[in-house]
Amino acid sequence: MKKLLSTLSLLSCLLPFTQVANAEEYKFFKTNNSIINSTPTVKFYGVSSTGTETLLNTWESSRTNVSSFSGDFEDARVDQYEGKIYFEVTENTSNSNTYTTVLEYNLINNTVQKVENISQIEEILIYPKGIVNMISEKSDGSIHIGENSAVFKEENGREKFWAQDANGKAIPIDITNGSKLLINGRDVEQSINNVGALSAALTGLPTVPTDTTLACGLGTGTHGGDFAFSGGCASKVNEKLSINYAASMTMPGQDYAGDFEDTFSARAGFVWKLGKSVNTSLISMKTKEKMEVKINALEEKNTNLENTVSTLMAKLERLEKIALRESKSQDLATIKLP
Repeated sequence: MKKLLSTLSLLSCLLPFTQVANAEEYKFFKTNNSIINSTPTVKFYGVSSTGTETLLNTWESSRTNVSSFSGDFEDARVDQYEGKIYFEVTENTSNSNTYTTVLEYNLINNTVQKVENISQIEEILIYPKGIVNMISEKSDGSIHIGENSAVFKEENGREKFWAQDANGKAIPIDITNGSKLLINGRDVEQSINNVGALSAALTGLPTVPTDTTLACGLGTGTHGGDFAFSGGCASKVNEKLSINYAASMTMPGQDYAGDFEDTFSARAGFVWKLGKSVNTSLISMKTKEKMEVKINALEEKNTNLENTVSTLMAKLERLEKIALRESKSQDLATIKLP
């Protein structure tokens, strides 16, 4: 009985750490043995913390002529790393023969099968291969978890962490399935996106005013789906010195965003013009030459136009004089008529 209670206690410790489908439903595990329709039968039950029993699986013997049999956990072996229980079933036949069978019940897959080549459960122990594959310490002091390992190593006052495959090759660590990587309560991925959005928002603001002594503006930016807004001004102190100042902030309501200083960004700076000032109203020599050619062409056209107008005016004057003479001649002819 003590061995049975010990086995059940080990099992209750095992269940929370294995991927048993009903791990949250059952706290204990038990069997019930009986002969049903002349067939030795073992029924497996999950027992909740309130004592409720649920039938999980059934094993039936293929042997006939069985007058009595037993199968309990008195000498059972529990593999806590694989999630399996091994125990004996003893069958007594009517012709006084006794047969012993070792069964393996898989808590994870809810399967039961006969273990070949083992007839006495008390003669064996579970080889701790599972724990060796699960957690091991290498000669360099690193702790490996799993065959495809997550590796921890304390070195020079720091705890190093990386991942590698079964061949010892370093592989990426990918935080997936909706999990978030937090550092001091901040979502690392979101923080990266926020920095991009804050910086993008600041780039939309003026740094040097033009055509005025003060220029202000508002901006926005986005990166990785996160948004930020900004505002700032640039002031012209004199012809050589200009100052600028601005701030940006991410959208409120983000999960794992940290404190206020983690969602806020600001900048301030000045622009000092060095060297000789360049008059931006002056034009290049090449541009000047092109303009002179155009001006000369226009002047030539204007001269031609003036000559044409002068010629036309002279012709008009001559026509006017001819018209006057003809008009006087007609008037004289009219006077001489009787």
